[in-house]
Order: sequence, then structure tokens, then C-alpha cells
Amino acid sequence: MKVLAIDDQPEVLKQIEKAIATAEGPHGRRYEVAGLADHREALQRLEAEHFDVVIVDMVMGHDETEGLTVLQKLTNKSPITIVLTAYPSIPNCVESMRAGAWDYLEKVPANGSDPYENLLTSLRRACEFRIAHPEAGRTIPDLDWAQKHLGELLREHAGEVVAVLDERVVGHGTTYAELAARMKDQYPATAPTIISLPEIDVEAVE
Repeated sequence: MKVLAIDDQPEVLKQIEKAIATAEGPHGRRYEVAGLADHREALQRLEAEHFDVVIVDMVMGHDETEGLTVLQKLTNKSPITIVLTAYPSIPNCVESMRAGAWDYLEKVPANGSDPYENLLTSLRRACEFRIAHPEAGRTIPDLDWAQKHLGELLREHAGEVVAVLDERVVGHGTTYAELAARMKDQYPATAPTIISLPEIDVEAVE
């Protein structure tokens, strides 16, 4: 399971990465974790690479809204998002949940519990849910994206089946069964949308 942690405090980010890297995920597998302190760099990474879970600090940047910006950019994308914040508040929690966050956790819980234990518990539950329900990968936006880019897809993949995840093509092949099996191996916790494209004169498609 691939995890991206985003926090603008380097020391905190290192602690989060270490906690996740040394934890055991579902089925005894280790997590593959990356950490970034700059939310712009994180968004670029997310555009180019698939992650199963994103852990983001809610209050970042000079206007303290960069965490919410990341959450909103991930709305209708496949990664599960977990908010980890040092400044919990009801308005922030509401905004996070509206943006699709899986969980909202305090960096220093008021009840004195271990923040990383709470994070790892939430992370494991999120991964277990996604493995059990790969179809919950928010595939409708990917289908909408494919419909909007049908001409481009036909020009490149006419007569093939293509797999779309987070509004980009992540695989293609000649048969549905072969592509579905390959995508299950490549993305065990997320179900890409698989679309069959007809053989057609693409010059007429715009």
C-alpha cells in the first residue's frame, strides 16, 4: 500500500514517515511511504503517481489553507485521505469531511493517547476497507473524464480496452479479462474504471 504524508514541519514529517514505514499493514505487508513538506510538490506528485492513502496536515502555509486545498484537489480521486492536525476545531473537521476525508485526527490527542497509534489504526482500517471494497475507488468521475476525452482515447487505443484511474490512463490491452487481472495486481486496493473502445474511424471523432 502506497502512502503519501504531507506536513510543512520537517521534523513532524520525519516522525510520521518513520511510524508508517515501521508499521505492518493489512496481510502483513509493509507500507511504502513518501513524505513531502510542500503542498504544491505533493499535488504534482499525486498527478503523476498513484497513492492509496494520503495523510495531510490541515493547517499549512501562510494562510493556513494548504491542507484544505490538497483535500479539495483529491475530491473524487481514488486515494483515501486522513487529516492529522495540531489545531482541531469543529469548522475544520466539517470542512475536512465535506472534502471527503476518511478521518480527522489530532496530533496531540486531548485524552493523552498515542497520536501515531491512532494514525496507524486509522490507516490500517482505511486500507482494509479499500482492499475489501476496491470498487469504492470513486470511478464515476473517471468515467466522466473518459467520456470527455473520448476522441483522444480512440485516437490512441481504438479497438482496445483501457483502464482509467484518477483521470488518466493507467493501462490498456486487448481483452477485458487480461487487463482487469493486470490492474488487480498493480492496484490491489483500488479499482480502475475499465472501458472498451470500439474500432472506429477516429478522424470523425472530436
